[in-house]
Amino acid sequence: MKGKHKVVIKNNRLHYEFEIKRNITIIKGDSATGKTTLLRILYEYLRMGKQSGYAVSTNVSYYVYIRDEVGRDWKDALYPLKNTVIFIEENNEFVFTKEFASFVKKSGNYFVFVTRAPLKMLPYSIHEIYEII
Repeated sequence: MKGKHKVVIKNNRLHYEFEIKRNITIIKGDSATGKTTLLRILYEYLRMGKQSGYAVSTNVSYYVYIRDEVGRDWKDALYPLKNTVIFIEENNEFVFTKEFASFVKKSGNYFVFVTRAPLKMLPYSIHEIYEII
């Protein structure tokens, strides 16, 4: 997967806009800055489309991994994805593992981590960190 991918998310109260240029992008912010809201909007739009009440505009397929669910492993959900921007919430412990870091390196997908914590095991550029204030 190569190139820049613009993502615009909005409804009548919220507007997020950013460009994903590398395989690892970080969206960071303190508590209550809208990180989880961003993920929920993306998730609801995937499930319901325009009926969700949101508008999401992007030139690439995306997937949202919010939390581990009983009986679901991150590998089952993420390994089949190709040429996809994968948004991952900070509360998933697997993102801190070497196995996951290896997967990110080899997968060919783009990853957007929505987090407060630094992800020291992943080689991301400081130029690919967006901060929600």
